[in-house]
Amino acid sequence: MTRKGLLMLVLTVVAAGGVFAQTGFASMPKNTVTVDVGPTILGVAFGQAGNIAGNLAGDTVMPDLNSSGFGIAAQYERQLLSQLGVAARGAYIGLNLGTTMDSEEDGGTLRATVDLGLKAISVEGHVRFYPFAGRTFFLGGMLGYGNLALNVSGNITGTYQGESESESFSFNAPRNYAKLGARLGWRIDFGRPGGFVFEPSFGYDHAIGLGETFGKRLQDDIGDLSDSDIASVLDDAFKILENYVFVGGPRLTLSFGWRF
Repeated sequence: MTRKGLLMLVLTVVAAGGVFAQTGFASMPKNTVTVDVGPTILGVAFGQAGNIAGNLAGDTVMPDLNSSGFGIAAQYERQLLSQLGVAARGAYIGLNLGTTMDSEEDGGTLRATVDLGLKAISVEGHVRFYPFAGRTFFLGGMLGYGNLALNVSGNITGTYQGESESESFSFNAPRNYAKLGARLGWRIDFGRPGGFVFEPSFGYDHAIGLGETFGKRLQDDIGDLSDSDIASVLDDAFKILENYVFVGGPRLTLSFGWRF
């Protein structure tokens, strides 16, 4: 009789637990829309860093250097189960550098204006696992696509004995990437679940470049690079930007939004 009583008690607890879990998921807000200001902070920081570097270098190295940056990201998440959510995310980050250089020799003047832009966009799919049934903490994986575009344009004007001649130039090189990533973070509700939400997370993205590198594109476009180490140096520099800044590398997310 005692064994039967214990068995009935265990079955009752298990059944009640299943009912409560289903009831909890049924009443849980299943949609979350957020805007991530992490790329905004990163873009503005890069822009200010460029201006500071220009001021420290002085007019003889980087005269009249102007730098600006901006970024933003948005995400929509759908809760499929109490412990599982899927999300779609789009992000943008861009950096612009501009400089003007003047020189004078033998009665002639030369002015060169150069503008460089790096703009990255990405589209990502995320899967989130909530170990504690939809509570705050989550682990996530990401699969996505990225595109980084390098744009260089400028103008060179020479003046000698009252006569001037001007020539413009431009170079555009986009590159595509496959992206893999991992995240850990927190979805923090203020009060009961639903309404305003804050989502900080940390992670790392791995970028897999597709097609020719930027250095190779420059080498093909400008023949003078074929007999020098400039293309190799540029390739190494762009690999750092690709793998650790604009497409891959450590990621900090600071998202604010609404859960409903």
